[in-house]
Amino acid sequence: MLSSAARTLLRLLFLDLAGERHILTLHTGYAMSTAITLGDETFDVEHPVVVERLYEAVVSGAQAALILRTFTTHTSHTEPGGPNIPLKQVRGWRLDHGLLYPLDEAQMFDAHCTDSASGEPIPPEPGVEYTAAPAVDLSELRR
Repeated sequence: MLSSAARTLLRLLFLDLAGERHILTLHTGYAMSTAITLGDETFDVEHPVVVERLYEAVVSGAQAALILRTFTTHTSHTEPGGPNIPLKQVRGWRLDHGLLYPLDEAQMFDAHCTDSASGEPIPPEPGVEYTAAPAVDLSELRR
């Protein structure tokens, strides 16, 4: 069950984003993820604790990374003899001092296509479009 504050945070985060199916990943020293399905004014959240931790990170001013994968209705490719694979849009934000700083397309590409251990480039994930994150106004959470 999501608190009303966490629901408000999700509403602000998804305000201008298209799509119904998403994977939200929060990294605050370790990564945790949850599936989120949007309905008419509702959120079906697989692991509410992830969104609650995101809210806690916002209000405490913690540093974190937030990545959102959106499954589009467009087909990226079809597996041989298998299903159509949807195109996924990947966007992200850096959280610091209670503010979400959107990452642009190039920053998202670099973050996902660089080996964290070696710093060497790695190929992009098939079926993924790295996209700029929109600005998110969190001032409503401070009222």
